[in-house]
Amino acid sequence: MYEDGMVNCWELVDMPGLQAKLRSGWLTPTIPEGEAISIFGLGSYRIQSASWTHDQDSYYQLIQATVQQLNPELSNIYTISEAEVKLKEQRRVASSPSSVHFQIVQEQFYQTVEGKGFYIFMKRSEGISLCHLVVYKNGTVNVYGSGFEEHCTLEEALILFDDGTLFTEISEPTEIAIPELGKITLSDMLYGSEDDEKKKELLDSYAKLQGEKTAHELCREAYYNYLEYPTEYNRTKLKEKYEQVPAHERMYLGDMDSKDWDYRRIIYNPEEKREV
Repeated sequence: MYEDGMVNCWELVDMPGLQAKLRSGWLTPTIPEGEAISIFGLGSYRIQSASWTHDQDSYYQLIQATVQQLNPELSNIYTISEAEVKLKEQRRVASSPSSVHFQIVQEQFYQTVEGKGFYIFMKRSEGISLCHLVVYKNGTVNVYGSGFEEHCTLEEALILFDDGTLFTEISEPTEIAIPELGKITLSDMLYGSEDDEKKKELLDSYAKLQGEKTAHELCREAYYNYLEYPTEYNRTKLKEKYEQVPAHERMYLGDMDSKDWDYRRIIYNPEEKREV
């Protein structure tokens, strides 16, 4: 949500557009029991039961109130014109902004450090919450959950993965609090990232913030090196780099159609030839 009243819900809409998304059911604050919830970058889980906080009207009111917190006078609220809608449809343009995480490290001169984040489950004495974990360039990690914030170092965050405080995998019915939406009991995990793979993603995000090459970049380099020099040594190096990429992100190594198919062909089925 932005102070000019624009809302990013996979595409950028104004407040009337948001109402239309809610009325059509394209955007919803509830999911029927027995259906699956897919959490971006985390996994898909079956909902056994749920206690939702909002219906369509109260959810819209929540967003209105949040915009007013950002812009108390509600000045310069933007409304998308019919001409803009038609132009975007003609040119097949869809706006989808992305936010940048940052942490204020010094109020004087407003010094900040950039961060990168993803969703994760966190166990606390009060229960389990869906959280947003953000690692910052200075090595600090913040976990934002339902009514709380946890702060630690990168090393401490890795320990929280090891002891099961931070996790992704669900093997039995588990109640999860989702900020602003309610509490749901997830019965099983349909697919998703493993705990160790999410820990890899945390380390990879930190490396990127440091200006280092990510596991993706190193893997692609090894792939192109193998294509140019297809030796057994280079195939072994490619396998090593490929397995360092978090498993749930390997599909992004190729394009939308090929995904990581050619990487897997070279590594695990080298006798299979690629059509060019």
